[in-house]
Amino acid sequence: MKINNNIQALNAYRNLYQNQQATSSNLEKLSSGLRINRAADDAAGLAISEKMRSQIKGLKMAERNALDGISLMQTSEGALQEVHAMLQRMRELSVQAANDTNTDEDREQLQKEIDQLKKEIDSVSEKTEFNTRKLLDGSSALVTTLSGAQSLSGTPEVQSAEYASGSYELQMEDIRATVQMTQSAAGLNEESVSLDPNGGGRFGTYTINVREYDESSGSAKVEVIGPQGRVLETKVIDKEEDATVGGISIKSADITGNGTARVKLEARATLQLNKAAEEGTDTMVRAEKEVTTINGEFRYEGIHYPAGASLLTNGAASQSFTLSNNALAFQIGPNTGQEVMIDIPKMDTVTLGITNVSVASSKDAGEAIFQLDRAVAMLSDARAKLGAVQNRLEHTINNLQVTHENLTSSESRIRDADMALEMTEFTRNNILNQSATAMLAQANQLPQGVLQLLQ
Repeated sequence: MKINNNIQALNAYRNLYQNQQATSSNLEKLSSGLRINRAADDAAGLAISEKMRSQIKGLKMAERNALDGISLMQTSEGALQEVHAMLQRMRELSVQAANDTNTDEDREQLQKEIDQLKKEIDSVSEKTEFNTRKLLDGSSALVTTLSGAQSLSGTPEVQSAEYASGSYELQMEDIRATVQMTQSAAGLNEESVSLDPNGGGRFGTYTINVREYDESSGSAKVEVIGPQGRVLETKVIDKEEDATVGGISIKSADITGNGTARVKLEARATLQLNKAAEEGTDTMVRAEKEVTTINGEFRYEGIHYPAGASLLTNGAASQSFTLSNNALAFQIGPNTGQEVMIDIPKMDTVTLGITNVSVASSKDAGEAIFQLDRAVAMLSDARAKLGAVQNRLEHTINNLQVTHENLTSSESRIRDADMALEMTEFTRNNILNQSATAMLAQANQLPQGVLQLLQ
C-alpha cells in the first residue's frame, strides 16, 4: 500500500475532468444551439460555414437591392406613363387642329394647351427623383458622340449598358444593297428598283403607287411612300428613261400597268467593333458578323447604327465614336461583378423631338401628328426596356430566395447543433459526472487503510 501516489484517485479525477469538459461542451451547444462555437470545435467546418455565412448575408442583401431596383424603375416608369398620356393628348389635339373646320383662332387655343403640355414634359424629365437621384434628366443614360468630324450616316446608339465608357470604332466592310420585293405589282420586280445614293433616299421599306398608266406612251404617275409612312415624292415618268422618285431609282420601261408595289431596300455589311486602348492600338470587342439592316438600321451586338445610302459608295468604312456610360448598377448577387446595368434615357421635349410641335395650320398639325407618333414610339421603347429589366429582376429575386434557402440549409447542417442528440449526451455525461465524483470520494478513502496497519 502506498500513500504518496493515489493512482485510483488520479484515475477517477481524470475521468471526472473529462466528463466535466464534455458536459461543459454539451451545455454550451445546448445554450447556443450551435454545434460549432469556436474553431476548436471543428476547424474545417468553421471555415466552410463562415464562407457560407458571407454568401447567405450577401444573398439577403442582394435580394433587397433587387427590390430597391424594381422600386426605382417603377418610379421611372410611372413618370413615363404620365408623359405618354400627355403625348397622346397632344396628338389628339393635333388631329383636331388638322381639321379645317377650325379657324386660326381655334388653333391658337389648341396650341396653348400643347405648349403647356410640352413644359410639363420637361418638368417631369427634370424633377422625377428616387432617393434624391434624378432619373429622367439623362444623368443615367448612355451618351454616344462622334469622334472627329466624320459621319457616314449618323451617330451610333449604344443600347447595351454592358459597354464601358471609352472610344470605339465600328468597322464596316463589304457594304452592299439588298432588294426584296414583298409585293409585286405594275410589272415591277427586284431588278426594277434600287436605292439612289445621290437621291436622298434611305434604307427601309417603300411603297410604290403606280397610277394613270398610259399604255400607248408608257407614262405613269408614280408616288413613293417612305419607310416612315410619308409621301416622299409624286412624279409623272416616261418609259424612255429611268427616273428617281423619292430617292428610289426606278426602271420606267418595266412598268406595265397600275398597281401598288412594296419593296424592302436594305444594306448588308460585315461589322466589327474595336475599342481604342491606352497604348494607341485597338482591341477587338466584338467579332466580325454579317448584319442586314432592319428598317435602315444596323443592329449589331447592342449597337444601333442608321445606315445612310452614302455607305454604298464605300466598299469599306469605319465610324469612330465615344461612349459615356452613366448607367445605374444594381448589385444583384453576393459577389463582385454580379450586377445588372440599366440606363434610363433622357425624356424631355428635345430628346422626343417635339420641341417645335405646332398646330398653327392644317399642314403644321399634320406634321405634328407625325412628330408625336415618333415620340410615342420612342417612349414606348424606353418603357418596354424598363419593363423587361423589371421582369428580369423579379426572376432574379426568386432565384436569390431559392439559393438563400438552400445555402442556409447547408450551413445549418454544418454549424447548428442537433438538440436531441446533445441533450442525450448531456444526460449521459451528467450521470457520469455524479458517478465519477462518488468514485473519486471512494478513491480518496483508500489510503486510510494504512492506518489499520499502524494500530
